[in-house]
Amino acid sequence: MKKATFYNSFFILLLFGLILSNFSALSQKTTVWVVSYAEAVDSTATNKQPVLTNNGQNRAMALLKELKHEDIKAIYITNKRAASMTAAPLAAKDKILPRVYTDSVKGLVAKILKNFEGSNVLIVAPYNRVMPFIRALGGNPPFNSLNRDDYDLLFSVRLENNKADLSISYYGEEHHSTEIPQQYILQSLNPGYIPPITNH
Repeated sequence: MKKATFYNSFFILLLFGLILSNFSALSQKTTVWVVSYAEAVDSTATNKQPVLTNNGQNRAMALLKELKHEDIKAIYITNKRAASMTAAPLAAKDKILPRVYTDSVKGLVAKILKNFEGSNVLIVAPYNRVMPFIRALGGNPPFNSLNRDDYDLLFSVRLENNKADLSISYYGEEHHSTEIPQQYILQSLNPGYIPPITNH
């Protein structure tokens, strides 16, 4: 009788453990931040890799301030010096070696979702790749593309239970020509706000 009771108890504990592990897997949240390079010197005349201006260096510090409590586990950058310098303050604070990516947009997103599920990741991209990254992550971009001077826009896509939630905010000194749609402003002020469904 005691043996049967032991097995019953063991089975219940095992079943409970499986339920908890499945629930944990279902509720894993992956957040990917996407930002364009900070302000850089125009070096087309000298054919050298552009470096950040003073404003760009200040923006890199503002990015650190914005994300320093987000427990970033990985940072992906292009091989451009401006990308490396944009990520440098946060990388130094979190002791992360930024990974230079050469993958396609979809390839990098697949790699992130495979290797960093349940973690927080930053991508520093050219301005014209930001919206494609949002789309590849499952978000619904509010505009087709960023402008080159949209330096202060920070995007995050939160992935949980096969759902992608996009948030947009400004960071650092104001410098943009593309305005954040009103629904995202309301969402940042009131996290419980649900943006209206729009047909595209």
